[in-house]
Amino acid sequence: MSRRVAELLHSRIVDVESKVFPDGESYVRLTAPVRGEEVAVIQTLSRPQDTSTIQLLQLVSAAKEHGAIKAIAVVPYFAYARQDKRFLEGEVVTAGLLVRLIKEAGADAFMTVDAHSVNSTKGFTIPVMNVDASPVVSEKLLEMKLNGASVVAPDEGALDRARSLAKFLAGEAFSMRKSRDRTTGRIVMADADFDVSGKNVVIYDDVISTGGTVTEGIKILRRHNPSRIVVACVHALMVGNALDRILAAGSEEIIATDTLPTTVKTVSVAPLIAEELSRSA
Repeated sequence: MSRRVAELLHSRIVDVESKVFPDGESYVRLTAPVRGEEVAVIQTLSRPQDTSTIQLLQLVSAAKEHGAIKAIAVVPYFAYARQDKRFLEGEVVTAGLLVRLIKEAGADAFMTVDAHSVNSTKGFTIPVMNVDASPVVSEKLLEMKLNGASVVAPDEGALDRARSLAKFLAGEAFSMRKSRDRTTGRIVMADADFDVSGKNVVIYDDVISTGGTVTEGIKILRRHNPSRIVVACVHALMVGNALDRILAAGSEEIIATDTLPTTVKTVSVAPLIAEELSRSA
């Protein structure tokens, strides 16, 4: 993705030498000078997230230590964003911790794609850009002749994201109701209280991890006799057999973006990132 963004901006790309020492410590080195330049450090926090995170901090710090006049941390997938509030006594709000670390590393601005919630980036004292992936996701769905489809958010917190996608598809947006046991992680979803009979349906979420929420949503919606069900998301982690589970539940296809390496079909957010960077220049 980094090279595509650089091409779109007609910018120079600085290659990074990186490795992990035998003891597990990360090492990075910029292979070209950046003194006096504005730098976009593009580093997604894909698995292994802890290694990706420390490398992001190292790269931002390296850019500033070597004379960059501005460093924008571009983090397409912001790991730990779902740990954005405290549910049980003794927990740490890890998203907030990363916010502080990225700022301390020297970032002058922060960009991500579809942050999990407003709480995910709360606390930044530098400019924050939250890129909406709906334009490129909708292009693929329109190619699949899903114009006018009903977009369903798997929970009420994702409704705004569903509404954004629905605008591009010229369809309606709905939300399912979900509750989760904070100790066991067990998910309970209520029956749909909206009509999708005979309609095309897109279930849209920011992150799919194990696929449990989406799978339950598909099962519920199928009881209401939709014409087609397609699952779309921004960040497709697809842990374990998540892909197989979702397809077996009844999804015709799974569409995601290239914010992180994944096993599903992707559309690129590089044009959206390039556009946002050009605005911030």
